Amino acid sequence: MATAQKRKYLKMTLATAWICVLTMLLLSWQVIAGFVSGHYTTGEVVDKQVYIEHIRGVGAPRESELHEVSVQYQVNGQVYQVLANAHVYSGLGLIEQGSELTVVYAADNPAQAQVLSYALYSPMVSILGYVAFISFLVGIPRWWLWRNKPVAPE
Repeated sequence: MATAQKRKYLKMTLATAWICVLTMLLLSWQVIAGFVSGHYTTGEVVDKQVYIEHIRGVGAPRESELHEVSVQYQVNGQVYQVLANAHVYSGLGLIEQGSELTVVYAADNPAQAQVLSYALYSPMVSILGYVAFISFLVGIPRWWLWRNKPVAPE
């Protein structure tokens, strides 16, 4: 494979990594902006619900567990509550009743909030983060080796 073709693939690999990172940032922008601006507090899981969802499709019917946690937090002496989908990670014991989680809220409306937790954002991080990590792991060493290497005309 020619050097020019290798560099083209390298550019695509690094572009894929940056697209994944930017997608994660865009999907989490409200939470990141609230955290950076200092509008966050600690909340406590006061309730944990497990729902059984019946899935019908091709083949035998299946059941899936849906975990939802209720997090209570306080801003300026006022108590608020937010519901968050806890995915399967609360089933593994990572989030239980009484757990403390970081809650990011809107400055003008503290009732509008989201829970900042890896266990709650894990599907996005697991998919996009893995792709970005592998792309950077492969791309950056190659870029470092090829950055000053001249491309011979073909």
